[in-house]
Amino acid sequence: MSPSLRGGLWLMGAALSFTLMTAFIREAALHIHPFEIAFVRVVVNLVLLLPFLLKTGRGIFRSENHKAYLFRGCLGFIFLISYFQGAALVPVSDSQALIFTSPLFAALLAVLFLGEKVHAHRTSALAVGFCGALIILRPGFDTVNVGALLVLVAALMNAASNIVVRHTTRTDHPDKVVFYLMAWTLPLISIPAFFVWKTPDLEQLLLMVGVGVFATFNQRCLSRAFAIAEATAILPFDFTRLIFATLVGWLAFSEIPDLWVWVGGAVIFGASVYITRREAKIAPNSHAP
Repeated sequence: MSPSLRGGLWLMGAALSFTLMTAFIREAALHIHPFEIAFVRVVVNLVLLLPFLLKTGRGIFRSENHKAYLFRGCLGFIFLISYFQGAALVPVSDSQALIFTSPLFAALLAVLFLGEKVHAHRTSALAVGFCGALIILRPGFDTVNVGALLVLVAALMNAASNIVVRHTTRTDHPDKVVFYLMAWTLPLISIPAFFVWKTPDLEQLLLMVGVGVFATFNQRCLSRAFAIAEATAILPFDFTRLIFATLVGWLAFSEIPDLWVWVGGAVIFGASVYITRREAKIAPNSHAP
């Protein structure tokens, strides 16, 4: 298989893993607070990283990016408390469609905080993409779901986190980057989890462990996807996220997304693909229009 196809298949695996993680969150949240689910998710992720930690030894502490890791830990904490609550409140297909806004937020943040130039093509793609989000939310025509807004906050935090990852992975191993995200997030998420803690039964514990396992699969699939091929070549495969979300939502929760979710998701996704391809083209020539 070509690198693009192999990378695309890994990205599809990441999309499926993230969708299944979301479904497990929705099911566990029927009896367990999302903060507690998020706490267990971080613990499971750290446990699954133990082989890497044992292999790395004291080298895990050698890094020039500790300030960046602390900042990303704060972003990860906000992502957890927003996405896990939002995912528990909205249909699976809605949350996955809104997550498509993450590349758009990344482009916007690059302009605001990294000093990248504002190009007409970038501005147009951002406007179209966020119109897609409004199609899903439909403010003024329907009651805006708080859960959907929380998912958008999570997409913003994910975008900011990915910008930090671009910086830290230049010098550190990807697994080290994941480790420090979990290491800083754990003490932060433990505070709200403490106040809502409820001892889970076996079924609830297995659901929360499932959240952590699929979250880890998502991270590993993503790292492999972008290590194999360029983002511009594989990003179209990410649209399978909405297909997976529709199937999982229908099979697990009898949720059938309405037409506006598909329309809005397609608009957001199209804008994300366009802006990713456009950014790749103008990267070598920063003064391009």
